[in-house]
This record gives sequence, structure tokens and C-alpha cells, in this order.
Amino acid sequence: MRDLAGEVGIELCAVSPNCDLSSPVPVQREAMICYVRECIKLAHDLGSPICKVFAAWRGITLHDGLATYNDTYGYNQYGFWKGDRRSFVVEAMRELCKVAEDYGIVLAMQNHGPDIVNRYQDVLEMIQEVGAPAFKACMDINIEPFADSPEHARQMADASGALQVHSHMNAEFARRTDGTVELIAGGYFDEKFWGRQVAYPAYVDALVARGYRGYMNWEFCHPGLENGRPVGIEYVHRQTEMAFEYLAALRAAAEQKAQLASVG
Repeated sequence: MRDLAGEVGIELCAVSPNCDLSSPVPVQREAMICYVRECIKLAHDLGSPICKVFAAWRGITLHDGLATYNDTYGYNQYGFWKGDRRSFVVEAMRELCKVAEDYGIVLAMQNHGPDIVNRYQDVLEMIQEVGAPAFKACMDINIEPFADSPEHARQMADASGALQVHSHMNAEFARRTDGTVELIAGGYFDEKFWGRQVAYPAYVDALVARGYRGYMNWEFCHPGLENGRPVGIEYVHRQTEMAFEYLAALRAAAEQKAQLASVG
């Protein structure tokens, strides 16, 4: 993978363990810790500086090859546990940060719910509590409670500051008649997904103005549908191309604004 990425000129910006470090069942939690440890080693071997982690990702199920969150998000798998699970995540992160430091890897936790982390403040509070230099943030305005608020986007960028080393985004796009790309959907895949205008322009402006140099990573992390039917991989490829154009244009415009502001 490392050699292939080098051949095509793509930097492997992060390895992403889809993990749940919050299980109250020790054998399950320890298995997840082992999984993340192996991903840290993989990131090191690939030359990737970051492992993007979750606090309590619920996972997906597969039905005839199609993935869905409906089963895992519609059911409380830890309903039997009456205590707080946050301490399990803190303990696991302290252990994993020591491993990450040994391998020169940064662990960037995404503000991805549910349960333990549901907003950017939860990530920042956990970073402070764990207190490890290898523990940083991956922020996603797309899944914040006020995803379409430019002011909220600026507040998140301000609060995260240098702790943010990675950025994650999700959306769908369309090409206008003049060839440019427009945002047509975003946020969690719910009844408001189509038409939601996530405050990406304000967010990218705020990141660049505050000196953010990391990647703005987009992924197609929702069910792909076209005319009510599951899409093929070519649809995702087209969305990926448009996502790159959209975000590259936002970043170029933001960098131009920042340069003009510094001159002024």
C-alpha cells in the first residue's frame, strides 16, 4: 500500500481504526485496544503520522453486501450497564498514547457520537483529562449539533486551535451547468441530509486563518442511493472527484483571504 501510494503521489495522511473503547466488558475492550495498537504499528509502517480514533463507534451491519447503521444505532447494546463508560475510554487512551509515542504516531479522536463523544467540546475535555502529548483532535463540523452555523464553525476552530491535527467531512455534491461543484447534502444521514448546507466555507476560512496545515479529509460515509436504489462504486468515484474540487476551491479561497488579511 505504501509503495502504491508513492507511485501515484498520494500521502497516506491517516489510518483509521473503527473502534469502540467504551465497552464495560473487559474482554471486548481489551480486544479493541489490541486492534488500535496494531493500527498504530500499521500507521508507522506506512509512514502515516496519524491514527484517527473513535471513543465509542457502534459499527455497522451488512445485509446482502450493503452496510447500514440502522441496527446498531437503533439498539442500545450496553443497556445492561448502568454506570458511566467514559472512564473506560480515558483509561484506554492513556494506554494507547504510550504506544503511539513509542512509534511516533499521533492519535486524533473524532468528535463522532454516540454516547461518550457527541460534540467537539467532549473531545477537548478528554484530551485535557488524558494529558498525553500524542493525543490530539480530529474535528468534523459536519456532525456537530449546529452543522449549518458559520458562527459555530468558527467557534469550533477557535477552541480546537493547535490541538486539531486532522479534519473530517462528509457530503454529497452536484455539478452545475457551468462545470463548477455545489454542495447538495451534508450532516448526519437523516431526514435533513438532503439540502442541508453544512458551514464548510466558514469552517475552512476559520481553519486556514488560524494556521491549520493538516488535511481536510472527505469520505463517503453514508448509504449511497440514486433514484431510490443502491449506487455502484463509480458513483462514489464521481462524488470523490467533486469533493476534491469543492474543498480545494474552498481552501484556495481561504488561503487567498488569509494572505490579503496579513498584507492589510
